[in-house]
Amino acid sequence: MIGEPVNDKRCPVCGGALGLGEATIPYVLQNDTVVVVKHVPAEVCGDCHETFTLGKVTDHLVAMLRQLKELHSEVSVVSYREYELA
Repeated sequence: MIGEPVNDKRCPVCGGALGLGEATIPYVLQNDTVVVVKHVPAEVCGDCHETFTLGKVTDHLVAMLRQLKELHSEVSVVSYREYELA
């Protein structure tokens, strides 16, 4: 075959094509705290818009959520980009 490599990653939910993008992901923690993380690097389905994060990003999100849980806030909205720089 000649040409650009084809991204053949498919969404496990609907079968649509996955592409790189950013997502806003809400989380509800055990203590009923709501955390919304904006600008998360993710693979996003072009059809159903389901988002999937890679291992490194997921690890970073878990660390963020652990820190935010300690704030005892009812609702937090944070940017992944800004948290990544801290």
